[in-house]
Parts: sequence; C-alpha cells; structure tokens
Amino acid sequence: MNTSSNITSYFTGKKLIIPILIGILTAGYFFFQGFDIKAYNRIHWTALSSLWIACALFMVGTRLLGYSYRLIVLSNHQLSWKEAIQIIVLWEFSSAISPGIVGGSAAAFILLAKEKQINAGKGTAMVLATSYLDVLFYVLAAPFLWLFVKTSEVIPTHINYVSGTQIQYLFLVAYALFLAWCILIFVGLFFKPQSIKRLALWIFKLPVLIRYKNKVVIWGDNLVAASSNFRKEPAVYWLKAFGGTLVAWISRFLLVNFLILALGNGTSVATIFAKQLVMWGALMVPITPGAVGMAEWLFSGFMGEYFANAQLSNTTALLWRLLSYWPYLFAGIIVFPVWYNRVNKNIKSKSSI
Repeated sequence: MNTSSNITSYFTGKKLIIPILIGILTAGYFFFQGFDIKAYNRIHWTALSSLWIACALFMVGTRLLGYSYRLIVLSNHQLSWKEAIQIIVLWEFSSAISPGIVGGSAAAFILLAKEKQINAGKGTAMVLATSYLDVLFYVLAAPFLWLFVKTSEVIPTHINYVSGTQIQYLFLVAYALFLAWCILIFVGLFFKPQSIKRLALWIFKLPVLIRYKNKVVIWGDNLVAASSNFRKEPAVYWLKAFGGTLVAWISRFLLVNFLILALGNGTSVATIFAKQLVMWGALMVPITPGAVGMAEWLFSGFMGEYFANAQLSNTTALLWRLLSYWPYLFAGIIVFPVWYNRVNKNIKSKSSI
C-alpha cells in the first residue's frame, strides 16, 4: 500500500468542497429560518456571559489535549505532544469530512503508519483502542447519568415529525449497538481475538454483507495484531488512556453547557449531558460529512427549551458547530503540510542510515 498517495488524497481542497457547501447551506437555513433581529434583545450580556464564552473556547483546547494525551499513552509515550496534536487535528479533519458512522479511522490507520516510531501492528492497536475507549465512555456514561435525570427531562416530546417515543426507541437501539460493539472489541482485544474474527467472517458471509468480506478479513487481522500488543499492558496504562478519553468527552459536552449558559438559561448540567448522549448516538447514523444538517436539527430539538426564542437556539447551534466542527476543516489543511514534511523528512533520514 502506498501510504503517501493514500494519505494525500484525504487532505485536498476537493475534499473540502462538499462539507463546506453543505455546512454553509445548512447553517444559513437554520440561522435565517424565521430570522428575527429583535430576538437578540432578549440577551442580557454581562461579564459572566463573557466568562462562559471564554470557558467554551477553553473546552475546545482541553478536548484536543485530552485526545492527544490518550494517543501519547496508547503509543507508550513514543509520540511527543507536538506529534500527537498534529495527528489528532488531522484525524478530526478526516472525521469532519466523513459520514458519522465512518468517522476518521481509515485516515488514522495511515497517519499512524507514517510515524517512524509506530509500527503497523501498534498503529492498528491504537486505532482500535481509541474506538473501544470512546464507546466505553458512552456505554458507562448513559446509565450513570440516568441515575440523576428522568427520561422525560431528556427526551423531547417531539422534534418536528418525530415523536418522543420514536426518539427513545432509536436511542435504545443505538445504545444496544454500542454496547454490543464495546463487548465485541473487549473480548477481541483481551481474550479471544481469533474467535471474534471467525464470528465476524461468518456473519459477513450473508448475501447482503458478502461484498464487505475483504474489509472484515483485514479488520480481523488487525484485531489479532492489536490483541497481542495490549494483553501485556498494565491496568494503569488503561486508566491513563481512559482518563484522556474522559477529559476529551467531558470537554466536548461542557462546550454546549457553557454556550447555553452564555446565551440561554440552562443550569442543569446532568440533563444537558444526557441530552447530548442521546444526540451523539443519533449523529453516528447520518451519511452527510460530519453529520452536517442532522447536528443542527437535533440541537434545536433537544436544547430549544433553554432559549427565549428559536432565533437564539439556532444562533447557539451555529456557534456550537463553529467551535466543534468548522475549526478542524481548516486546521487540517494548515497542519497537513507541516505533518507531511516532518514524517517524510523522518522517513528519508531513516532510509539513509
């Protein structure tokens, strides 16, 4: 596999055209739908509002640092902070231009393969581990938060034509799938990688899935390789990696909390967290790049109650995406040449030894 040609195909201007166009059209639609300039008179801007916005900006940074620290831990500190941050920015860029259910994992395999310190087996293991830790956070956080909130406080009565009951069923289906995936990866990484590989290959013999069989073979080989890397790691290794995961995901969710505190009226942290867990499950399904469109629609449906009017809700949804989605579209293009020159320089120096 020519990793150079493969990786450059992820970071071209052409890749940006569709997500940027969809993003601009979606943002414009939600922002100008029933636009009312008088709605902003309901904002009582204070020094505290500025503080909440500053906290939201801070969460953008801590999310990046949390993911980077996790990558450093998973690499056994073979990656530096600079290298980890570059990889995470490019990984997030790839996620921003990919459908939610696909994410940036395909690019992540290649990114890590280009790092001189990371061999193919270790890179594969790291990508699978991040997937496992992210889903583990989800399956643990959802029941934990439900101890403090009521379903009626989290699930809206309806979002346009979708009823609250349908939303609840969709969440339960998504949660069951994530739980099954989490168990599958756990067993595969730590106990029975060959058995999980055989099970996956058996499932993908079905006529509707047979075309994906070659990819599943590669996935199974990757799982076996990852298992041999991780079985010998101590508990503290996983605690540190999960700690980075917690920082990243809590920062991701607190971003919304701080924006609501600045422009709306939402002090129930647990409820807003729980709402975002339901939203995140739904955002894994869309086929649009970075879940553009669905994210803004769900935000208004779930968080609209915290705002004085729909205009403020749509404005906050736009700010949320400006801070959590849009930066990576442009940061990826800026960071990619820096990262690419660095790894190519390392490869050349290594080959000359």
